[in-house]
Amino acid sequence: MELNKKKVSVSQNGKKKITVCEASWDYSFRFDQLDKSMETAIQEAQLGAGFEFFCKNYYPLMASCVEGEVPTPQEAFEFPRMCLDNWYLAFWELNEDIIGIPYLKTMEQEEVVFRDGSIIHVWRANGLPSFLIRLAELESHATDHPVEDDPQGQLFNLMFYPKMVAACNGSDIPDAASVRNWPRSEINKWLEASRRMNPDWFQVTELPDTEKKKETETSAG
Repeated sequence: MELNKKKVSVSQNGKKKITVCEASWDYSFRFDQLDKSMETAIQEAQLGAGFEFFCKNYYPLMASCVEGEVPTPQEAFEFPRMCLDNWYLAFWELNEDIIGIPYLKTMEQEEVVFRDGSIIHVWRANGLPSFLIRLAELESHATDHPVEDDPQGQLFNLMFYPKMVAACNGSDIPDAASVRNWPRSEINKWLEASRRMNPDWFQVTELPDTEKKKETETSAG
């Protein structure tokens, strides 16, 4: 029985292609080998938070189902982000059982129109590399460049702005400092659209019951 396969362009001009295929019996073995090699790849490349996120969350998964020559982690990370998305989508289409949810043929997005006439589009990320890598890079930048003596500014830059920006596009995406000075009603248009499209990004982790009890007892004491 033949494996299902799909050719995917991984270059801007469409000349460089890879062949993505269904997982065979050897998939788990290849995945484990690649997964174990990622720490070394990350340390050797020193390409930042986006590359580290890609290596830990995408490369072993996607590269283990490539027929023929497999791009290295560094080569793959340098592909246009849209090409990484197409590679991931091909893997997902051929291996729904590994992703664990049905393949989505369409992408949802919401248009946000601001009162000055500018428009952005917020997309449902659906696990695509371009969105998640961008989120990791923005959060890392906020951590590495804190807003000195401004805890509210740092909270916005780290916890809200990256999630608002990572899955959106538009003619001109403003920086965090500019957005903080917008009217609150306009900020909320963007923020609420982001929450609707990617609610899991905004989930707050609850404390375990035992920790909640300790916290309550400490407060009461």
